[in-house]
Amino acid sequence: MTKILVTRGGQITLTKEIRKKFGIKEGDLVNINSIGEIIIISKKNPETFNIHGFLPESFPKTLENLRKLDSLARLKKLKIIE
Repeated sequence: MTKILVTRGGQITLTKEIRKKFGIKEGDLVNINSIGEIIIISKKNPETFNIHGFLPESFPKTLENLRKLDSLARLKKLKIIE
C-alpha cells in the first residue's frame, strides 16, 4: 500500500511508481469513485471498450445481477475486498 499526503488545497500526487505501473501520464483523466469509506482511483481509457469481443456475450446478464447487490456486496463478489 502506498501512502500519499493530501495538501492544504486537497490535492494528491500519484507517485512515479504508481504512474508507471498504470501508465498514467500528464493530461490523462482518472476516475475517482467512493464506496462507503473506500476511495477508488482508476485510469480512464476511452479505448478500453472499443475492442470487439472484449466482453463476453453473457456480460449484460452478469451486470444486471451485480446491480441488484449493494456496493459492498458487489466488491466482495468480485473479490476486490474480503
